[in-house]
Parts: sequence; C-alpha cells; structure tokens
Amino acid sequence: MRARWLGLAALAAAATAALGGCGGVGSADTTEAAGSQLAIYSSLPLQGPEAQASEQIVNGEKLALADARGRAGDFKVGYVSLDDANPTTGQWSPGVTATNAKIAADDTSTIAYLGDYDSGATAVSLPLINAAGILQLSPASPYVGLTSSLDAGQDEPERFYPTGRRTFARLQGGDPAQAAAQARLMGMLGVHSVYVLDDQGAFEMPLANIVAREAGRAQIKVLAHDSIATTLGATFTGEVEKISQSHAQAVFLAGSAGTGAATLWRELHHADPQLLLLGSSELAGEAFTDHLGTATANTYLTTPALATSQYPVPAQRVLDDYRRTFGVQGGAEALYGYEAMTLVLDAIRAAGEHGNDRQTVIDRVLSTRERDSVIGEYSIEADGESTISRYGVDRVQEGRPVFYRAIDIR
Repeated sequence: MRARWLGLAALAAAATAALGGCGGVGSADTTEAAGSQLAIYSSLPLQGPEAQASEQIVNGEKLALADARGRAGDFKVGYVSLDDANPTTGQWSPGVTATNAKIAADDTSTIAYLGDYDSGATAVSLPLINAAGILQLSPASPYVGLTSSLDAGQDEPERFYPTGRRTFARLQGGDPAQAAAQARLMGMLGVHSVYVLDDQGAFEMPLANIVAREAGRAQIKVLAHDSIATTLGATFTGEVEKISQSHAQAVFLAGSAGTGAATLWRELHHADPQLLLLGSSELAGEAFTDHLGTATANTYLTTPALATSQYPVPAQRVLDDYRRTFGVQGGAEALYGYEAMTLVLDAIRAAGEHGNDRQTVIDRVLSTRERDSVIGEYSIEADGESTISRYGVDRVQEGRPVFYRAIDIR
C-alpha cells in the first residue's frame, strides 16, 4: 500500500507543481474559446511501445476532422497533436505531459483536449486542463480514480478537479468494466477459485481489488490477494509455492508488461500446468506475450480493443477510408480516435452559436446518451464514465496477443 500512495503522491506533486508554475494557464472563469477558430489538442505517446496504437488514434482523429471538412457548425476547427513520451525512454513522461497540458490550457482557442492514453498521464494533465475549464476526453485511461472514489486513492477523484466541476470523460470502459469482463471470463472458463495478484502499481492495485470483489459476487472463491513486485530480477519462488498450495484454478494479475511479469507467468505454469493465467489489459502487448513460452496455452488477457469485425457497419466504412488515406489497415485504436474527434465536433455543432463556450461543450459531452457510433452504442455518465457494453479477450499466438472473443458486460 505504501508503494501505491508514494506513486500517487508523485503524480499529484507533478500536477500541483505545474499548476503553481503555469504562468498563463487559462482560468475556468474564461468560458469561451476566442473567436471562430477553435483548436482541439491531442496528447499521446508517439514513441516507444505505445507508438503504434497512438498513431492509429491520431490518424483516426485526423480522419474524422477531414470528414467534417475542418468545421463544426459555424466554427473552423484546427488540430494539434502533441507527444507525451520521453524521447530517451519512449515512455510517457510526467514533465512532458504537464507541458503539453499547459500548452493546450494557454491557447485561448482550445475547446477540447484528447488524451492522455495512460492513466498516469491523465492524472497529471487532468488538473491542469480542468483548471482551464476545458473538456478532456480520453480514448483510454481506465483508472477508476479519475471518475469514482471506488477503491481509489486519497482525495480521489476530487483532487483531479480543482474547479470542483467535472470536465473529463473516457470512451473505453474503466476498471469496473474490465473487472466485470474478468468475472464473466472466469465463469465461462468454469473457474470456481482464483488467486488475485497485483504488481504494487498505483493504477493496478484498485483494479485487482475490483476484480476480487466482482469474482466474489459471481460466487467465485477468492483465495487470497497479494501485492508483489514484478520488476526485472524479482524472484517468485515463495509466491508460486503459496499459489500452488492454495489449489487455485486460476490466477489473475493486474500488472504492467515486462519480463518480470513474464517470468512469474512461466514459473506459475511450470509449477501447475493446469493453472489458468488471467491478465489485465496492460499485459496485452508483445513486451509481455513474447516471453511466455509454453504458458501461452493457458493465458487469457482482457482488453477493451475488439477485432474490427466486431464493430458496427459504419466502422467498416471508416476503416476503408483509413486504409485509403494512410496506406495501412486501421484497428480498434483508429476507431476510438475517430469517435473521440467526432463526439467533440458533434458537441460543438449541437451547441450552435455557443459552440465556442467551453462549459457548454463539456455539458454536451457529459450528457451523451445512447449514442450510435463506430465503437458501438454508449452513453457518458455524469462522472465521465463510458457505458460501452462489450469487452475483449485475447489469447497468445506466436508471441502476439490475438483477439479471441468479445464479452458483454452490461
């Protein structure tokens, strides 16, 4: 638990420092974006392991704006894509993220900020964007504390909203949606007992707690919940022995991808070849799946990204346009980018002559109900949570996560 609070405190300090030294960051009292030319900013990791997904999101946003001919009602709309990754590490950076948020907040024409991708990055940018009274719409960022106090950190979600008003929404389902998907997956696999793990990450521990609770509600016995370090070089002999002696049918891990987590996976499989290995969406990447060895046969990873064939008919038209425009096949990330931009443009358009009023646009997005879109039908709840009703499951083939099936979670 101490590691969790230290991690959250570090992110809070980054955001607080940025708020204190922002100079010209816009105030929430400035309700209108200046003039008839509006700006929509995007902040995503355009380098490193998430670069491919981010590129698809950005291209999807560009495609939606092009389809709208760069306009929403009477307003011209420009687009600025920013990179929140550290060029040395390729990982998102708190400092770079804060800088991106300040750039968007300082621009008097900004009407919306699309980002960030990672929950940690959103925890840094959201207080800055909220202080400026600007809509923030993330295609991902599932951390429950951004919208709810359920298993969240201290003073969350309030600390992300210095104005006291909600300005954030996400399109992908948050931690409760993934937990529901995990519980349903366990039921489909005939699991009656599960051992829950997290990697001590500030944004993974709450998910593990919610999964344990959902499993219990589904009459699946939770034998234990342990927090363990899965860093490179960590040893797991004692933990693996505990899990083997528990006779659990399955293990669930909420953790980040890496060779440490993969080592744990292999050791668990070696100790009990029948043990089902269930992982969170953070593990659904080749940095994890390419190192599993024979454990791939028992691995199931939940993910908000479905196969493109699982999306509505209008999505196929968008994906055809995407391929013609960018010369490559787009996936679920492209559709989420397309919908993020389209939702904002529709909110501006619906606001009529008040399309440059930031609070009006926020209100329009947060009042989204039963919206038919390329990612399916969904609503945005008052706290910013999406009601998207389907979640995905990946298996592993040739070291890569591959879509296996969709699960209805509503």
